[in-house]
Amino acid sequence: MSRALILTGMHRSGTSLIASLLAQAGVALGKSLLAPKTNDNPRGFFEDADFVNFHQELLYARGLDILVARDFVLQPDATETERARALIAARADQALWGWKDPRASLVLEFWRALLPDARFLLVYRHPLDVTLSLARRLQLVGFDFYAALEAWYAYNRALSDFARAHPTRTLVCSSYAIVEQIDAFRAALAEKLDLHLTLDAAQRDAIFSRELWRQPAHTSVTENVLRQIHPDAMALYDALQTRAALRDTTSLQNPSAEQNALAQFIQQLPTPLAAGQQRALAHLLAAVMDTDLYERFSVAHARQTIELDAERRAWENTALARERALRAQTEWAAPRLQELERLERNRVVRALKRVGLL
Repeated sequence: MSRALILTGMHRSGTSLIASLLAQAGVALGKSLLAPKTNDNPRGFFEDADFVNFHQELLYARGLDILVARDFVLQPDATETERARALIAARADQALWGWKDPRASLVLEFWRALLPDARFLLVYRHPLDVTLSLARRLQLVGFDFYAALEAWYAYNRALSDFARAHPTRTLVCSSYAIVEQIDAFRAALAEKLDLHLTLDAAQRDAIFSRELWRQPAHTSVTENVLRQIHPDAMALYDALQTRAALRDTTSLQNPSAEQNALAQFIQQLPTPLAAGQQRALAHLLAAVMDTDLYERFSVAHARQTIELDAERRAWENTALARERALRAQTEWAAPRLQELERLERNRVVRALKRVGLL
């Protein structure tokens, strides 16, 4: 009997690491996996290219990429559904298979309908950690940290809603907790999803690198500030922590002077915060959380903006050159067309055309 396991969670939530553990434990995650990237996921994404392409094209067809708005709803059409059925059929001969793709978070009910016996491993990570990681990868469009928080909310609300609707076939875990509590994770897979896999600390240590993990240090101040900037995201994070079989238990650190100064500044603002204030404060929070990262991101974003502006000017110059060439051709052709029209009206020419000599 073929069994499917779907692993998903918001981008930059640790799903690649979890997928690598599952692959070592014997879950077939695809024969054609995306290639690792040296500066991104050097150990690999463990994403089946067929499913990634499918989910990407769902979003591209609707004019979107990975960062979606909180009210985004994705409903595949009949053609897309048939393509999904073909992906499943091509893997039906495998005893235990599955895939990992963050975009699957947005279509969980769609896949449940096609795979009624599938199990779902839903992974989450702190919203601020995800936002900073997206900045590290230069995936924040328009230098907008708040948009990343909105996307985090959209993805994780989908996880929360699905887990609440289907508690017997879902396992919700913090990615940090999975790493720190590998034995408890193995037990949760067996108890909740009836998946009896060989997972232990030695396997985790063979693939896990704390240097790549980059877990930011949170403080009571940064937590409270984020609750004021995006209260919905933090309320949802609390709900995920409550629902999770394995929740994040990382201790809060002492706040920095810069973080305390930001908190004091926010206390002077009228509440609730206006939308523009929320966006501006998201920038400031990112800056006091990781100053070096914020500076690198700012420089890279400025460089990208300059490059894009140069490309825009180059296209404008090309368009103007083509417009001038077309105008010159039109000016050259106009009098010749007029002369041809005059000849067409000539009696001799018309007579010669009637007898077939022209």
